[in-house]
Amino acid sequence: MKNKYSIIIIPPEHEKAPNQIQFSIKAKKIIVISSAAFGLLFSGMCIHDIYQSYYIKSYQQKIAYVDQLELELQAKNLEIARLNEKSAEINDNLLAIASMEKKIASILKIDQETSETEPSRGNFSLQSYSEPASLDQASALLENQKQKFEEYYDVTVKQEDKVNHTPSILPVNGPISSDFGYRRNPFGRWTSEFHTGIDIACPVGTPVMAVADGIVTFAGWDGYWGRKVQINHGFGVVTFYAHNSKLVVNVGDQVKKGQVVAYSGNSGRSTGSHSHYSAYVNGELVDPLIFTTLTKEQ
Repeated sequence: MKNKYSIIIIPPEHEKAPNQIQFSIKAKKIIVISSAAFGLLFSGMCIHDIYQSYYIKSYQQKIAYVDQLELELQAKNLEIARLNEKSAEINDNLLAIASMEKKIASILKIDQETSETEPSRGNFSLQSYSEPASLDQASALLENQKQKFEEYYDVTVKQEDKVNHTPSILPVNGPISSDFGYRRNPFGRWTSEFHTGIDIACPVGTPVMAVADGIVTFAGWDGYWGRKVQINHGFGVVTFYAHNSKLVVNVGDQVKKGQVVAYSGNSGRSTGSHSHYSAYVNGELVDPLIFTTLTKEQ
């Protein structure tokens, strides 16, 4: 029994016989070594679990901080995108304002090189504006300014249209041989008649021009006026040109100021070659010279 060890197991019930387990010294060494190895392994696993728990706990805060940074970065990216959009909007508004300013200057015949050196135009002055506190405020100010320019442009276009449709020239160049109003009747010796327009002396075949933009409403023969052209200029203004030798427009034609509509002559009730020019405003006969007088005053 030398070099051997025994383990006796006594059951709690005394009726059963005790059990005996024998093992050698070599087996004892194996058991001891195995127990020590298991102990070391178990201790290592415990240490690993403790370290891992500490690692996770310490890095959870870092992970939360990184997540917060990512959220802030996303918010910054969204803000940058919004600011870029605002910047593009401001640039578009500036281009639109510049374009409308050029159109308005072209319509009003403003010398932009001269006007750009002026500190202000009308009531507008750069000195009256304070520096915006933010890009949003700058965008709002520009949007408001753009709307104002759009309103100015609409008014300017309407004004240009009205100016173009308002008589401002005479149909032919030449001396006025008969004024508007009562005159001695050229066919009745000592009688008088009301002359409904003005007569401008000129040779036969002189180009007769439209005094403003408009639409031809009559172009043909009239027993009293001979070859006659009538133009509706809109805004209540109508003009006609009589005693022509030849007409070069038809009813419905749109004509521009200065466009030739006929050639002067001596047709109809006339005593010699000339161009008769009459004008109506809101259906009432007026002296055509009032238009050229107003133009000179402006």
